[in-house]
Amino acid sequence: AVVSNKKQDKSTISILIPGCGNDPMLIDLYNAGYHRLTAFDYSEGAIERQKSLLEYLPSGSNYVDTVELSVEDARALPKEWEQSFDVIIEKGALDAIYLSGDGNFEQSVKEFSRCLKSGGVCMSFSGVVPEEVRRDGFDGKKWK
Repeated sequence: AVVSNKKQDKSTISILIPGCGNDPMLIDLYNAGYHRLTAFDYSEGAIERQKSLLEYLPSGSNYVDTVELSVEDARALPKEWEQSFDVIIEKGALDAIYLSGDGNFEQSVKEFSRCLKSGGVCMSFSGVVPEEVRRDGFDGKKWK
């Protein structure tokens, strides 16, 4: 994706966090000024944990209106998320998805692509998915 040099107000940048688990990144992003946050996990327990973590935000934080948490399957994300996110920050979710086999990695990458706005950025941090699979999954013509 091509990134513009135009400065954007952090609070207006929409960020998707797949496979949020029990990672406190959501709180870190919120405290850094990013307030349009959507995080999902396939585990209802993980979403409950994120709700508990958000309670640690300073009183007066209006996160209830700007942070969305939901139980979702990365292979079939909500239709209304199409072209909705400026940024996707994926930390290890695709590792677990890749290990499940059955084309789940490729299907999840397609869903990420569908949900990312044109010109958006997907940051994927992985230690498991082989480089050649990652390159094939993230089509080089669309992804950098």
